[in-house]
Amino acid sequence: MRRHKQHVVYQSILPVLHEPGCPFCRFLKEFQADRLQKHAEGELHHLCNFHVWGLAAVQEAPVAARIFLKLVNEAAPLSNGNASCDICNEVHKEEDLRVREFLSCLQRAEVTQWLRGTCNLCIPHGLKLRPGLPPAFIPRIDSMMEAYRQELSADLQNLRDEWLPESNRVGWGAVGRAAEFLASQRGLRP
Repeated sequence: MRRHKQHVVYQSILPVLHEPGCPFCRFLKEFQADRLQKHAEGELHHLCNFHVWGLAAVQEAPVAARIFLKLVNEAAPLSNGNASCDICNEVHKEEDLRVREFLSCLQRAEVTQWLRGTCNLCIPHGLKLRPGLPPAFIPRIDSMMEAYRQELSADLQNLRDEWLPESNRVGWGAVGRAAEFLASQRGLRP
């Protein structure tokens, strides 16, 4: 998350299908950043470690100070750690909504075109889609994920075998793509 970066606020998963990477991760990352920037000061009561730091990174300093002051003053009675993160809860609800939206649009041209192309889907979102998919779609999702796994595997092997210390971070994009494939984008899952 970057301070004050303008985020694309998507209203549907469909326009995200043609963006690079896992469309669910991309949608949720933008949703999450937008929520951190636009939350009213009184709306946040509980934040996880990641979202406390995310708020500090993206919010204007005076606004962050007011939110943190409120949270600091509320924290004593909640020190048992049973409260769940407000942003995490919103992201999970939005994720469920977008998965249901995608599943309801399987017959739409944008989705069938995406399913026929070379597309990326992270393991967590692929697994989340599978239970709602008609049986005919499961092999396509599995083959998409397998093709991307093979591509990542080749990129990671090249990085492992050909990396030189003086190359300074060349090839590290494969490491980030592999992390996203395995666990979804940073900050979307605890």
